[in-house]
Parts: sequence; C-alpha cells; structure tokens
Amino acid sequence: MARKSDNILTEGFLAELYNSAITNDYMCSVVTQYMQDAFLPSREYQTLNDALKKYFKDYKMAPKYGVIEQICATSRATSELLDEIRNLATDVDPSSLRDQFEKYLKLVQFKKVYKEVGKKFDDGEGLEAIAMFEREAGSLSTFTLAPDEFVDVAETFEGRLRENKERLLENSGKRPVTRFYIDALDELNKGRNLRTQLSVLIAMSGVGKTHFARWIGYNAAYVDGLNVLHFSLEGSAAETLDAYSACMIGSSAFDYERGKISTHSVEQFRKTLETYKGTLKVKAYTKFGKRTTTIDIMNDCEKYHKENGFYPDLIIIDSLDLLDDSSGKTWDNKSLRFKRIAVAEDLKDLAGEIDSWVFATYQATIENPEWVNDEKNVLTAYNTSECKGLQRPCTHFLSLNQSRREYQEETMRIHADKFRFEKKQPPFRICTAYDKEMFYDRERTLNLPPE
Repeated sequence: MARKSDNILTEGFLAELYNSAITNDYMCSVVTQYMQDAFLPSREYQTLNDALKKYFKDYKMAPKYGVIEQICATSRATSELLDEIRNLATDVDPSSLRDQFEKYLKLVQFKKVYKEVGKKFDDGEGLEAIAMFEREAGSLSTFTLAPDEFVDVAETFEGRLRENKERLLENSGKRPVTRFYIDALDELNKGRNLRTQLSVLIAMSGVGKTHFARWIGYNAAYVDGLNVLHFSLEGSAAETLDAYSACMIGSSAFDYERGKISTHSVEQFRKTLETYKGTLKVKAYTKFGKRTTTIDIMNDCEKYHKENGFYPDLIIIDSLDLLDDSSGKTWDNKSLRFKRIAVAEDLKDLAGEIDSWVFATYQATIENPEWVNDEKNVLTAYNTSECKGLQRPCTHFLSLNQSRREYQEETMRIHADKFRFEKKQPPFRICTAYDKEMFYDRERTLNLPPE
C-alpha cells in the first residue's frame, strides 16, 4: 500500500481522470480497478471513487454525470467536487490520461519494491532480494492499462452499441454532410454520412476539377447551411473569392472581376444573403519559395476552431498534388507516388480527427492527348503513374473525362473509380455551364438523350 506521501497526482490531472471515468466505459473500469484511497487527496475523492466502483461493479459501464450526481447527492462536499471536476475538465484524450495513470502506478509499485528489496539486503537476504527485484522488474515491464489488442466481439457487443447510440446523439446537433450536389453521385451515396471521409477528384488541366470543388463548396454552404473552408494552393485568394461570388449570382468570374454586375443582380444577392445559414471561407497559400504541408492545413483548421468554436464541416483542398506530407521527408522524383499516398493518408487522418469531410482535387497528366479523345477511355488511378495507389486511403476516387467534342458541347463524363460500399458503375454524363460559374447544369443534364 502506498503512503500518502507517495501521492503525485495533481488536482488538475485528477479532475481530467475522473471526468473521463464518469463518461468513458473503459476509463471507468481502469480507475475503479486500480485507484486506491491512499492515492487520493481528500475524503470527497474517496467517496466519489467508492461510488464509481459500486456502480461499475453492478452495471459494467460509466455512470455519466446525471447518474453519479444522484448517487452522491447525500454528500454536499462530494457534489461540490463533481461540479468542480465538470468545470475543470477539458475532455483530454482518454488514452493520454490512461498512460499517465499507468506511469504513476508503476512509480508507486517501484518505490514499494525498492523499499522491500533494500530491507532484505539489510537483513542479509541478498539472493532473495535479487530474485525479488528481477521478478518485480519483469512484472512492471509488462504491466499496461492499454486495452487488449484482440477484442472479443460478443463481450463488447452491448458497450459498442451503447457508444454508437451516444455518438449519434452527440452528432445530432451537427448538420448532415451527405451530398456531392450531382444527382448521379448522390444517388450512389444513398445519404451516407461523409464526415471523416476523404474524396479525391482527378482530372486533366482545364477540364474543371476546381469548378467541381467550388460547386460542392458553394452548395454545401449556401444550400445545406454547412461551414466550408476552402484551401487554395493554385492561384490567389482573390481568384477563388471572385469565382465563388460570381457563382452566387449566376455570372461569369470574368464579369465579376471587371465589376460588370447589374444593379438587379446585386439586389437579388442581398435578398438571398438573408437566407444563407452556412459559411464559406477561403485560405490561399503563397507558392513562391515555400511548400505547403498537411501540417499547415491542420494548423489552419485549429486556428479556424479557435476563432469559431467549431471545425469546418467540409474542407476543400485544391489541389492535393501541391501538398507535402507531415513527415518532413524529401521525396525524389521516383518516389512521387509514395509522397501522394502519404499526403492522402494525412488528409484522411485529419478528416477523422476533426469529424469533417475532406474533398481534394488532383491534376492528372496523360502522355498521349489522343487517348482522352476516345470517349471509351476514362481516367483511373492506374492511368497516371504518379498517383498509383492514391485511391487506397480514399473513400471516393472520382475522375472527370472530356474529349474535344464534349468540350465543344459543354458536357463531360464522371467516373467513380472507387466508391466505397458500392459496386463500380459505368461513367455518367453531365452538362456544365461555366459561363455562369456552374459546374453542373442540372436542367440540361436531365434532358440529355440516353446513350
């Protein structure tokens, strides 16, 4: 048993630890199994710990605040402690709390063993002391609070189901992110949640990958009321802002840049502005002498969160091939595709970490231009050597395909090279209206003759 003087747990850490134990099933099991009264700084903490132990023994789950407050209601001091824990806690990652608690337990045990080994030496029991030290050292080296790598499906069934339901409730306040704003793609997606997913769009230069990205950004913000953050690595912020602004009033970016917008269009914009619920923000990176990395993207997402109190629902990256990954590694020309994969993996991790949808563009190159004019051909990850394997971290891997004829008639084919959970589909045709900064002309598309 550790003495009171062995206690090195701070009040701040204990608040975070017990907040986690009250709200997280696994942390509750760890704390109730290993926390001892001698480790705690007050009787109120001991009372709270006893209540948690009893509850977890009976129900095998964390009580949450509503339940534990009722259990401890008879003790005013413990109720005040619960309020203090709730106010101090900042939802620290449970795994970091677990690791720190594990280090503390090992230190307490080491001090205990060190004292007992020393006593045996002092009593002339040298061999026994050595044997004891080796035995305890081996035990300490293998001790861990981390959950088992091999998780039993049946034993965790109810806990995982409960966590899934709670996660749905937590996310119920967030607007759904489910649409590409292209009818055929939305039918393919079937309303699935796009949060935590990475979608990559490849196209040759001039086909319209940036138009597609802006089409999704515009509709997400001003049709579905989502919060969108658009990162531009190709061109200035002014270019992107002008194109978005032109899209809002159905004008060309060229006319908007020259100020040739009618008074009527401006008045209509002012009226529709009142109906907009989402936000659309643009960040452009200067290219001269500097490479932008996925760390820059993550840092700007954190700045966005600090300023707004939430992360964006949708992050647009235009374009992925101008990003470096977070490793700091210098990639040679022979390793470009591995660099692209590393960047994509970083973006997928970012999407999961901040619960956003990441949509990234990629400029593909084809050595034989005539290959594109054969409308039987469509771009895939295997057509461009520098991005083979790029589709692996992606939930969706799409390509835009346009021949000379299709360019003249303002149509193109979209191919879903990868669309997780769905079988591969043949390419489908759409119509565009770039003169109005509209990537997708729905009316013309619906009137296309069947192929």
